[in-house]
Amino acid sequence: MPRVVGLPRLQALYRRFVGLDLDKSRAAQVLEIAEKKLGDLFEVAAERARAEGRGRVEWRDLPVTKGLAATMERYESERRRLGDPRLDVEPILGFLEVPLGGLEAGDEVRERLPVLAATLLLLVGYVVKGVDPRARKPSKEDLERARRILDLTL
Repeated sequence: MPRVVGLPRLQALYRRFVGLDLDKSRAAQVLEIAEKKLGDLFEVAAERARAEGRGRVEWRDLPVTKGLAATMERYESERRRLGDPRLDVEPILGFLEVPLGGLEAGDEVRERLPVLAATLLLLVGYVVKGVDPRARKPSKEDLERARRILDLTL
């Protein structure tokens, strides 16, 4: 299955945006958590699109909460300020083939998908830092705690 982003890019994002250092195993764990949440969001969106008889998922189908939307805005503002490149949309679309279940992604989804994916990747780290602001190198347990929190909230 395609990955949303490569581990070196994820490690660079974490250093730059969250202030956490990830070794390869922790980066893989973060990627697994974020990809699961991305898949969950798109499973719900695909169900909504099918229920309305549409063959494509539109942005409005995604269950984006107020907090997630605010975090997306925070990331995008910081990304622009730092001049950080957007994530490439093609690997993300490849990853989403299964959750989309044959449906297409609408134009707005394609446009906003790199920000959503990056936000979900960083959200794991934001949760770790929220629980322990002094954290620098998250442990397996830190990331597992973040996963449980995100499972309850997203």
